[in-house]
Amino acid sequence: MNSREEECCEMMDKDLHVTFLEMMYHLLPPPYESQEINHLTLAYFVISGLDILNALNSVGKDAVANWVLSFQVHPGTIADPNNGQFYGFHGSRTSQFPPDENGVLLHNNSHLASTYCALAILKIVGYDLSSLDSELLLTSMRNLQRPDGSFMPIHTGGETDLRFVYCAAAICFMLDNWSGMDKEKAKDYILHCQSYDGGFGLVPGAESHENSNLGLNADTI
Repeated sequence: MNSREEECCEMMDKDLHVTFLEMMYHLLPPPYESQEINHLTLAYFVISGLDILNALNSVGKDAVANWVLSFQVHPGTIADPNNGQFYGFHGSRTSQFPPDENGVLLHNNSHLASTYCALAILKIVGYDLSSLDSELLLTSMRNLQRPDGSFMPIHTGGETDLRFVYCAAAICFMLDNWSGMDKEKAKDYILHCQSYDGGFGLVPGAESHENSNLGLNADTI
């Protein structure tokens, strides 16, 4: 922790924040139960928060890694990465369905944002990402990229905007493999999202949005 980080921690009640995050780690409080579908995303905020506060030793890193890996989609049969599906991570138990009696995965609800959060958590706790089947994940992720360069979050459809372009780019960066996206198409989409004031909207033609600019600052395309 550098001097600036130490100064910030002195300005806030660090122990209170750590206690809150530890509580969230063990159990979702009632106000958050409706967000169970985003359990993996909430876990990302908890683990990254503890890491920022130098309190990651309060959780079992191996247990965290095993829990995250349990959300990974594993095809029941020999996977065809070009079959239109995305073999990433589910966001919660409620979106995770077992394969049928023949081992065929009928309800693959793996989500691009959940996959980003899963990989980020694994990286934070020190898991070796090279142990994952990144080729299957990345090849199937290309199924989510639209002709205009944007990404939809799930193979069955959904909204497309810069948030998911960021997720896809971050996934490629963490896995050190850019085969999961057409970079040139993604760049063109990003440029089309630029507004008249120089900022970026979530979609082409939209007003500038701070979240879009923040994502672009962190993007590594």
